Amino acid sequence: MPNNTVEIHGLDELHAKFRKFPVQVARNVGQAGVEAGKDVILKTKGLQNYASATSANKPPTPYYIRSVGTQTSAAHNLMNSENMGRKWVVKAHGWQTRVGNIASYSKWVHGEEQAAAMGKIGWRKLYDVAKEKIGAIQKVYNKWVAKTLREIGLK
Repeated sequence: MPNNTVEIHGLDELHAKFRKFPVQVARNVGQAGVEAGKDVILKTKGLQNYASATSANKPPTPYYIRSVGTQTSAAHNLMNSENMGRKWVVKAHGWQTRVGNIASYSKWVHGEEQAAAMGKIGWRKLYDVAKEKIGAIQKVYNKWVAKTLREIGLK
C-alpha cells in the first residue's frame, strides 16, 4: 500500500488525557479511522465506487469486462481481473489507519504512479481524495472523540 499520510493536528493534549484510558481510546480511534476510510474516502466515485465504464469496456475485441478480464475474442477471456473493487483494505493500527488496495495494478489506477489515461476517465488517486475529504474525516473523528469523552466521563 502507498505510504501517504494525512495528519490531524491538535490531538497532542487530548492524546495525553486519553493515555489514561487505553482500551476505550484504542477501540474508538480505530473505529473512527475505519469509518473515515470506508464511509468517507472509499465511497468517493473513482475509488471503490468505480469510475464510469468507457469504450474500453465494450466490444469490439479486445475489451475489458470488469470483474472478469480481457475479452480477446468472442469465445476467449484471459480471466485476468483481480476484482480491484473488492481489494480495498482499511486497517486501524493504534492511532493510525491505513487505506489501500492490494490489486497488483492499483498503483497505476489509484496511486501516485497513476497512468494519465486512468485520471482522464475518472479514476481518482487515493491520496488526493483523502486530502479533499479532510473536513469530512475530521467530522468522523470529532464524533468518535466526543463518544470517547462521554464513555470515560470527561464530558
